[in-house]
Amino acid sequence: MSKEERDSETELEKRQAERAKRKEDRHHNYPSPTVKHAGSLIQQGYSVEEGQLKRRTALAKAVHEFGYAEVLEKVTALALENKDHKENHRRIQDDIQYLNKDFSDQ
Repeated sequence: MSKEERDSETELEKRQAERAKRKEDRHHNYPSPTVKHAGSLIQQGYSVEEGQLKRRTALAKAVHEFGYAEVLEKVTALALENKDHKENHRRIQDDIQYLNKDFSDQ
């Protein structure tokens, strides 16, 4: 193996290590270690842009599947992400109140 080949292999290893490090660092600013995205709520049919009835139906499905605490944590994380978008933030706050009123005793 020539010196050039060894140098190119070490450069490749360095680049791969740097990529791996960047990939690990990419996900460190989440509000909670369990909440990385709202995908599970989307799978239940939840979308901030939908009407109140559809959002509440989706939240009820999510509570039955994941539990009250996890769904509340996810919706709270969405509220933090949407704090600069007034309409979405208002809707999410309404959803949090709905969750607290209807599911907190379960």
